[in-house]
Amino acid sequence: MKITFVANAAWYLSNFRSSTVRAFSKRFYVSCLYPKGDSGKSLISLGAQIQPFILDPTSTNLLREFKSLLCLTWYVARQRPNMVFSFNPKTNLYSLITCWLLRIPCVPNVSGVGVASQLEGVVGKIYQILVGFFYKHAFFVFFQNRNDYQDFIQAGWVKPSQAEIIPGSGVDLLRFRPCEKSNSPIRFLMASRLIKSKGVVEYIEAARRLVANDVGCEFILAGVKDSSSRAVSNDLLEGLKTENRIRFLGHIEDMPSLLNTVDCVVLPSYYPEGVPKSLIEAAASGKIIITTDTPGCRDTVIEGENGFFVPPKSIDGLCEGMQKVLGLSDGEMRRMKHASRLLAENLFDEKTVIQRYFNAVELLEVKRGGNKGQSDEVVAGEREGVDSAYKCTTREVV
Repeated sequence: MKITFVANAAWYLSNFRSSTVRAFSKRFYVSCLYPKGDSGKSLISLGAQIQPFILDPTSTNLLREFKSLLCLTWYVARQRPNMVFSFNPKTNLYSLITCWLLRIPCVPNVSGVGVASQLEGVVGKIYQILVGFFYKHAFFVFFQNRNDYQDFIQAGWVKPSQAEIIPGSGVDLLRFRPCEKSNSPIRFLMASRLIKSKGVVEYIEAARRLVANDVGCEFILAGVKDSSSRAVSNDLLEGLKTENRIRFLGHIEDMPSLLNTVDCVVLPSYYPEGVPKSLIEAAASGKIIITTDTPGCRDTVIEGENGFFVPPKSIDGLCEGMQKVLGLSDGEMRRMKHASRLLAENLFDEKTVIQRYFNAVELLEVKRGGNKGQSDEVVAGEREGVDSAYKCTTREVV
């Protein structure tokens, strides 16, 4: 059986889906499609074939987008996979269109609705029409948070019988695990794409305020510089080289080791998230979390139990959240870190996510075999697992 994974960047598949690609490569012929210009060498080491295609993840030029769609359709038509799994808003839509034309089952993963949902005018209207039509023709749809799931159901874009919520991209609980760290000094970490809507500017300004007040803590920023119009300015990032107790590390390959050196992970995002990978990894590593009470982000925090919520775009609120962490006793800090790990163990194990993907393939095989009753059992089994994790509150899980 041939399986194709489509994403808007090779690094996305390498960083967020490597375990899934590796697991599938052991059983199927796997190919990964991503935009030209990215290096997919790490995907080859996972056992996958790679195929770059023409795509600008941030473009809204209709002619350029049509060219990208044709390019993707051409490569998928050549490979003729039995099923296509896609990620990210733009590649989800283009994969759905391609698979509809070629009559190939497509399973998109709604990892947040992205900036495409904020498009206005003619382009925005076209996007809404296309999403409304083609998601209805998906073989199955995975959602990473309940807000997006409910929005798509209410809009009539997806039927409940063809969709379920999975725990983000999951996390390797053996690779990311708690490690004893000295409580002095307290270190905060923000690791994300370096775009404004992730709250990078607010994080830097809040860090500067706390350093100026001599609160005795350190701040780390990690991530790859972005070249789009949404990017944090290069001057701001370069200026951190001369800052006292604020460090910019750029891209980090060994995230578990970096997490072992910090106490709290911060993501003051107001971006349309799925469930942020950095927060899932933080929870698995037993870190206190500070984030916004927004879709996706809120799934990783129980206020006062393993972290704190702060208002979006609020430097004052972010400072207050960090000061709460600084005011914790050693015992309170240990308790909150343990609560994060427990949350990850109960909700975010990547083995659960990988099994959901295998279930989708099994469902396809059952339907092709014409066994309707068995296919219903597969769907029911998937949904039972989701209900056990998501119908209870996060507090009850912890």
